[in-house]
Amino acid sequence: MRVQRAHVDVIGGIRTGMVLIVLIAVGYQVGLLSEGLSLGIGALFAAISDTADSPGRRLRSMAWGVLWSSVGTLIGGLVSGMDVLHILVGFIIALACGYAGALGARGALIGTLTLVLFAVFGGNIIGTGIAFLDASLVVVGGTAYMLVALAATPLKRLIMARISVARAYRAYGEATHRTGLEMTAPTVAVEAMAARTVSDHMGARGATGEWLNGLISDLERTRLALLALLALEGDDEAYALQLAHASGRLARSIGDSLVSPIARDVDTPLAALEALRDQAPNERLRILAHDMVGPLRDAVGRARRPWPIGPRADLAPPPIVNPPIVPRLREHWRAGDPVREHAMRLCLAFGLANVVAVLTELPHAYWFPMTVAWVTKPDLSGTVTRVFMRVSGTLLGIIVTALFIVLARGTGLEVIVSILAIGVATYLVIGYIWANYPVAVVGITTFVLIFELLDGSNPEDDVIARVGFTVLAGVWVLLFSITRPRRSSLTALDALDRTASAIRAYAETVRAGQDAAEARARVNRERLAALTAVSAATTE
Repeated sequence: MRVQRAHVDVIGGIRTGMVLIVLIAVGYQVGLLSEGLSLGIGALFAAISDTADSPGRRLRSMAWGVLWSSVGTLIGGLVSGMDVLHILVGFIIALACGYAGALGARGALIGTLTLVLFAVFGGNIIGTGIAFLDASLVVVGGTAYMLVALAATPLKRLIMARISVARAYRAYGEATHRTGLEMTAPTVAVEAMAARTVSDHMGARGATGEWLNGLISDLERTRLALLALLALEGDDEAYALQLAHASGRLARSIGDSLVSPIARDVDTPLAALEALRDQAPNERLRILAHDMVGPLRDAVGRARRPWPIGPRADLAPPPIVNPPIVPRLREHWRAGDPVREHAMRLCLAFGLANVVAVLTELPHAYWFPMTVAWVTKPDLSGTVTRVFMRVSGTLLGIIVTALFIVLARGTGLEVIVSILAIGVATYLVIGYIWANYPVAVVGITTFVLIFELLDGSNPEDDVIARVGFTVLAGVWVLLFSITRPRRSSLTALDALDRTASAIRAYAETVRAGQDAAEARARVNRERLAALTAVSAATTE
C-alpha cells in the first residue's frame, strides 16, 4: 500500500484530466454525452498506454493501446445482446488477451485494457450502443490525447528523459528512508538503467548525452557509496542513517529540480550533507561520506548549469527495431509456461464471470467480468495483492464519489462540479496507476459513477451491486488462483540462479577489460526479477 512517490505522474495526470474535462464538457454541451464518454475512454486508455520514453516509442505504445482498445470496444458492442455468441467470444478474447503477456509488460497491459473494454461495452450500459461508432470514438479520443501528449513534450526539450532521470533520483530518496536491507533494493539501479535506456532511445550525444548520462552516473556513484556505508554502519549506526537520509533529501531535491517549473532549493540539503560529512566519527566513515557528497555535488552542478536542451540539444534518435512477434508468441506456448498458464486461467475466470453477467438480469452485471479482467495476474502473490487493492480502492472511490455528489447538489452546480470531478478522477488514475493502485481505483470508480450522475441516473441506487460484484470478482479470481496456483518458490530459485550467472558474466567482462554496460544492465534486470520473485514467495 506504500505510495511510490518516484512514480507519481503529476504532469501526465493533469494533462489527461484537462483533456477529459474538455471532451466530456463538449459532449454534454452539445447533447452527446455518451459520445463524449467514448471519446474520453479512448483518451484515458491512450494515457495509460503512454510511457516515459522517446517520442517514437511513446507513439507506438499509445497507438497499439488505442488500436486494441477500439477492437475490444467493437467486439464487445457487436456481441452485446447475442447471448450465445457473447459467451463464446468472451472465452476466446480472454485467452488471447492473457496470452498477450508473451509480448512483454506492454503486451500484458494492452491485453488487459482490451479485455476491460470488451466487458464494459459488452454490458451495453456505457456508450452509444452502436459498436462501430463507439470503436471509432475510442480511436478519435485516443488520437486526440496522443496529439496533445506529444505536442506537450517536444523532443528537444527532453521532458521524458528528464522525467526518467528525476524518477531515479526520487527512487534513491525513497530508498534511503527505508530500513535495514530495504535500502539496498535494486530499484534505484533499475530506475537508473531505465533512464539510461531513454537517453539512448532519444539519441542523446555530445553535450546533451554527457549531461544526461553524467546525471545518471552521479546517482550510480552515490548509490554505490550508500551500499558501502551500510556495510560499515556498525561503526556508528546513527551517523550512517543520518548520512543516508541527508543524501536522500538532496537527491529528491535534485530530481524535483529537473522537472518542476518551480525553482527547488538544493543548496540547503547540500549544505546539510556536507556538514554531516565533516562530523564523521572516524576515518572510514569520513571517506565514505566524502564519496557520497562528491557525486551529488557534481549532480547539483549539472542541474544548475544551462541545460543542453531545446536549440542546444544534440540528438540523433536511432531507428526502432521491431523484434519478430511470432517467435516470441511460439516461445511461450509450451506446457508449464507461466504466460500460457495465465492465459488459460484468465480464459476460465473471465469467461465464466462473463456467463454470469450475460445470463443474469442484475443491474451493472458487467462490473463482475470487468473487475476480473483488472485483477487477474500471472502469479498468486500479484493476484492476491491486486484483489485487496481493488476492493479497498472501490470502497474508497464510492466514499469520494458521495462527497462529490453532496458538493454538487449542495452548491446547485451539479454539472460543473461533476465535470470537474471527472477531471480529478482522471488525474488520480493516471497520476497514481504506477505509484499506488488503490488510489488509481478510487479514480476509476469515481469516473464511472460521476458520469452516470451526469447521464441522469442515480448512482447511489446501484452502490451495493457494484460493491457486491467487486468483492465477488475478488473471491472468484482467488478461487481460480489457489486451485491451480502459479507459486513463486521455484521461480525465485530460477531467478537467483540467473542472477548468479549474470554476476559471473559481468565479472568476466570486467576482467577482460571490455565495455560492461550491457552486462551491468543484465545484472540489474536479473536482480530485480529475483527480488520480485522472492518477495512474492514470501507473501505466499
